[in-house]
Amino acid sequence: MSRQMSAAGRALEPGPEDAVIAFDGAGAAPLSEVLDLLSERIVRYRLNDLVVLYCNRAWALANGSEPELLIGRPLDTMLTPSEKEGMVRQLSRLGPDTPLLHGHLTLVGPDGWTEWTDRYLPGPDGPHVLAVGRDVSERRRAELRLRASEERYRELALHDGLTGLANRRLLDELLTAALARTRQSGTDLLVSYLDLDGFKAINDDHGHAVGDALLEEVSQRLRATVRGADVVARVGGDEFVVVQECPVGQTSRPSARLADVMTAPIVLGGATLECGVSIGSILALPEHDAGTLIDAADAAMYLTKRRHRRSSTGRARLE
Repeated sequence: MSRQMSAAGRALEPGPEDAVIAFDGAGAAPLSEVLDLLSERIVRYRLNDLVVLYCNRAWALANGSEPELLIGRPLDTMLTPSEKEGMVRQLSRLGPDTPLLHGHLTLVGPDGWTEWTDRYLPGPDGPHVLAVGRDVSERRRAELRLRASEERYRELALHDGLTGLANRRLLDELLTAALARTRQSGTDLLVSYLDLDGFKAINDDHGHAVGDALLEEVSQRLRATVRGADVVARVGGDEFVVVQECPVGQTSRPSARLADVMTAPIVLGGATLECGVSIGSILALPEHDAGTLIDAADAAMYLTKRRHRRSSTGRARLE
């Protein structure tokens, strides 16, 4: 084992990993005893037949046995299917050109994790692999908790807190993707902007709790009206956007289904609420992006709302 030199010219003692690499399983009882004290799992095996040449006590115990009972056995007979799959992937990357690999993770039990460092070693009977595994369960669980937390925060950042529908930020992302997809496939993309009629009066007369319950009911109706692949978003207090991908020339039925979404009475807290909806629908054109398409649907909705108001005023005068 060669000694490394310090900047001052003094010889540095070999590190533990150098000792393990030099260890060939024979004539080194003191070193074997030291390695058996380590918590790291250490195994050395031939690459061509995967026969175990050496393992320390920690590795043997992790495999439910003692070192002397595992030496000489093929490694792949002691691994779970997922561990075998991981080993095959790891060995496919390991070789003379890539002699050292870090960071391969294997799941141990329901929630334990081992991180492996693998080193390729030329040997007289063919190449060997030295694998050193460290228990990183706590670190990995912390990483998974952090990832879940980040995903939760992203979920909250992209969805409406009351209804669970997509918010405007997510709508822009999904609509941009839908525009690209339909332009490639040649299908139609229908964007509808919905604004509830009479919502403010309901909110004022019955309170915010009833108003919130009404918005949740409308959200559920919209979800039930469209397909799972379509997009439903809440973009304002009582404003919604629905994005539907349709076969060419077949947008009338999706539009009609949306128009019927408020025909059934809404009963909340024992009261039957009268609430209509104004809808503006736009078929995507080549010049549209997500923002201009939503704006065009919004403008179309306001035209519909004005017609509703004129119609309501006319009925009042006749009465």
